[in-house]
Amino acid sequence: MSKRLNERFLSSYIELEKTCCEKFGVPTGGVTEYINRLNNARFAPGRDEALPRLVRYRGIRNKIAHEISVLRSGSDATKADITWIKKFNREVLRRKDPISTYLRHARRLARRRRVKRYVTFGAFILLVMLIIVLLILFLK
Repeated sequence: MSKRLNERFLSSYIELEKTCCEKFGVPTGGVTEYINRLNNARFAPGRDEALPRLVRYRGIRNKIAHEISVLRSGSDATKADITWIKKFNREVLRRKDPISTYLRHARRLARRRRVKRYVTFGAFILLVMLIIVLLILFLK
């Protein structure tokens, strides 16, 4: 049973790895890239749950992949871990994961700042034009 569980875990992890590689445009190390970006995105929603899990799962994957005896015997992987990886993979594909949500909010905030800057600049130009018109009227 544990060999089958390890194989299912590894299969789920590899799918997540491929999805992350496609998301970030890297040839290998997709989950590691996700972890690095999650470390830099401190205010990403869901970060506190996803980051420790991804780090732990990467460690389990490395242990299974690099130690021959671990694949045949038991490891730290559980059915709940496999379920979480599959769910997280779906979230990454649907762009509902912490990084995608963080980037969406960051873009929205940048757009708001840009609009605010344009409105402020436009109001300043109008004020300068009004002052010029008033000066012209009073100087006549």
